[in-house]
Amino acid sequence: MKNFIYLFVVVTIIFSSCTKEEGCTDSLAINFNVDAENDDGSCEYGVVGGEWVTQSITTSGSMTVSLAGITMLDSTINYTETNPDSLEPYKLIFNENSSYLEYDNSNNAVEGGTWSTSGNELTINTPDTTLILIVNSINKNNVSLSLNLSESSSDMGMTISYDINQTINSNRIW
Repeated sequence: MKNFIYLFVVVTIIFSSCTKEEGCTDSLAINFNVDAENDDGSCEYGVVGGEWVTQSITTSGSMTVSLAGITMLDSTINYTETNPDSLEPYKLIFNENSSYLEYDNSNNAVEGGTWSTSGNELTINTPDTTLILIVNSINKNNVSLSLNLSESSSDMGMTISYDINQTINSNRIW
């Protein structure tokens, strides 16, 4: 009986000492675990790191134009743009110091500002306005962001109203 107990204790010690710590093993992830030996698929990524190059922008919504109360245009918008010349933003770089830079498809810097996140909201403060985007999904190499643009303005008897949703899909280049 003593031999059985010793054998049981030895086997338990051997198997418990061979257990490798699991966690995120990707050093680019925000939850990288330096002690992890086995990747358990728990890696999480943020917007910092690499360059986000837009691949497509899907736009849907409506626009109405009226003059002196008479509707001149009542339009539904629904299209996906993939032409690099028409994608804005074309490339974004988010820095750890909460600044960002936007580039056109010729790699010229066109704008900069600050950014912050809270939950799944990404707030971008441009020189002209503040944009609040929803992070639909993000992983090591891809992000999908949504933006709602809704406004109504009147000038000289003309009223322009629009309610547009955009989904921006970008790939990260490391």
